[in-house]
Amino acid sequence: MPLIERYLLILPALILLYPVGLVLLARRTKGGVLRKSIIALATLPLFALTLLLALRPYWAFDGGMAFSLDFGEGGKQSSIVAQHRTAHHADKPTRKSSEFDNLWYPAFRGPNRDGVIPGNFIATEWAKHPPRELWRQPVGEGWSAFSIGYGNAYTLEQRFGNEAITCYDIATGFEKWACEYPARFTEDLGGDGPRSTPTLHDGRVYALGAEGHLTCVDAQTGKQIWQHKINKEFDADNLQWALSGSPYVFGDNVIVTNSGKGGGSLIAYRLSDGKLAWSSDVGQQSYSSPVVERIAGRDQLLNLAAFNFNSLDPLTGKLLWSFEFGTSIGITASQPVMVSEDQVFISAGYGIGCALLEVKSKSDTWTAEPLWTNVRMKNKFTSSVYYEGHLYGLDERVLTCIDAATGDRKWKGERYNYGSLLLVQGHLLVLGEEGELALVEATPDSFKEVSRIQLFHDKTWNNPALVDGLLFARNHREMACYDLRPH
Repeated sequence: MPLIERYLLILPALILLYPVGLVLLARRTKGGVLRKSIIALATLPLFALTLLLALRPYWAFDGGMAFSLDFGEGGKQSSIVAQHRTAHHADKPTRKSSEFDNLWYPAFRGPNRDGVIPGNFIATEWAKHPPRELWRQPVGEGWSAFSIGYGNAYTLEQRFGNEAITCYDIATGFEKWACEYPARFTEDLGGDGPRSTPTLHDGRVYALGAEGHLTCVDAQTGKQIWQHKINKEFDADNLQWALSGSPYVFGDNVIVTNSGKGGGSLIAYRLSDGKLAWSSDVGQQSYSSPVVERIAGRDQLLNLAAFNFNSLDPLTGKLLWSFEFGTSIGITASQPVMVSEDQVFISAGYGIGCALLEVKSKSDTWTAEPLWTNVRMKNKFTSSVYYEGHLYGLDERVLTCIDAATGDRKWKGERYNYGSLLLVQGHLLVLGEEGELALVEATPDSFKEVSRIQLFHDKTWNNPALVDGLLFARNHREMACYDLRPH
């Protein structure tokens, strides 16, 4: 039998190059139409599986596990950024603007890491005063947000095989410097690049990369001052979706979360020289960022870990109390929210829901007990904000308001998918997963969206930064600055 007639050629062709295999199968003189149809249908799933595996570097998912293909992944985006930066440097501004030198948004979700933006700077009537785009340009991959200070905007991004701490001029978007080091995290569901947001303090930038590089650089020059590879130093494996907790500065130390899959769940390094101040083993960590809050008269380091919500002494790392909370797969990513001086709200996705805890101390023994628990607010990627007795957040995909005192739902509003939000001037500024920016009234009466604009046309998991009416937003493709002030 000629080679073209043999299944030795036809079957591999059906699995690897389905249209070619169909032609070869049809040309086979032996075998009836029914037999050929059965073979064609039986090999179609194998071809589809082979094609999906071949396209694995381009898999992309939204927060709800919807599947798509993204051919901009990896080196292509890095090439776009490199070409743009080369062209941009040729047009370097000759004079630096000092208009924005005093803007201060030094860390993830703002100065207090609570998503609440002080002041009255934005226009709330977008029909009369629409947001104005100041600049826009490509950015390296990753889910980092911006920190603002010293006249600059700082973020983390992937550039080919290096992670980069980058610094941009606020007024122009011009890149001032990039501190790069060899590191590349890639994962099919979460995508490529770093996840956390740099922290600014006393003229320095502290940044934690996806693979555990904790780097301290000079905020004006980008010169590296010290660096630790915390996973390696504590013999810990990485998390499935990488280290994502943003560094937190308290006193003389910078505090970071390791994976906890080994030694050193939380680690504090001295700001001055990067030497170890303390480490604490409180179990496996997740994707939330550490924060210090004043609770019942004492500073407490709050740590929403994989299976527990912990409180530690921020000066020593000693465990004060722990409350069992988390998903069976160890995924928590939201920030704890203070409701009063002794009450804190926590939430997680994957059907877990939320709880309001009351923290008490008796004879120096601390306890945390739930006042209520329910599934009416499931913060999966994002964090809620607290305002005038109510909590506002994305219950999985849908913007929701609940009563902080009782946990009762007041309303469920628009679906913004797995986006993020800030509270400003009695309004919620919601950056949706599809790149839309919406202004919503923060009122328990009913859901009231004031207006919305489209910022990006791609998946947007990065949190926005807002300071003095300027919005700094990005995703894994673009970055932009918008002026939300009245004009």
